[in-house]
Amino acid sequence: SNDVEELRRLLDEDPGLIEVEDPATPLCIACTAGSMGATLLLLERGADINRMDAGRTSTPLIAASFSGRVEVAALLLQRGADPSLRNRRGVSALTAAAGGPVSDGSDHVTVIRLLLKDGRVAVEAPDEYGGRAFLHASYAGFVERARVLLLEGGVDHTTADLDGETSLAAAQRLGHRDCVQPVSYTHLT
Repeated sequence: SNDVEELRRLLDEDPGLIEVEDPATPLCIACTAGSMGATLLLLERGADINRMDAGRTSTPLIAASFSGRVEVAALLLQRGADPSLRNRRGVSALTAAAGGPVSDGSDHVTVIRLLLKDGRVAVEAPDEYGGRAFLHASYAGFVERARVLLLEGGVDHTTADLDGETSLAAAQRLGHRDCVQPVSYTHLT
């Protein structure tokens, strides 16, 4: 809830709370919510910026990226978060941003651009099913995210997942016609 004063009081009382995982770390929770004040306080108090939660599903940057939290993702990158880390399913911050749900205050396109600009992210890093960021964006019908990955990230739109399905085929099968419009890919021919 970004109640920084209450968080400060609780950490003053018990500094070990910074390490609690229920199921995520306090830093991952703050990053998911886009709570800049809480994120800053937790980092000041020594929270590990690259710590994977107990379920190995998220780092703070993966959490912020999945939720489309631009300010928090930018802060984490500035402070040294590693965008190349992937969770137990092979999902990176870029893949999380490509497929993350739309919610109030989310801006996944800008997070994708931040990650691409950082330069340390592997644009074509597959998850455990062979899916890449572009596939996740196309699969979900997130046209602008797919365009940014294609035009600014230089992804290979012909790469298939482990089942042999390409991003364009998945988008077409799921009825995301905007993701398969020829105009989106004319620069490739």
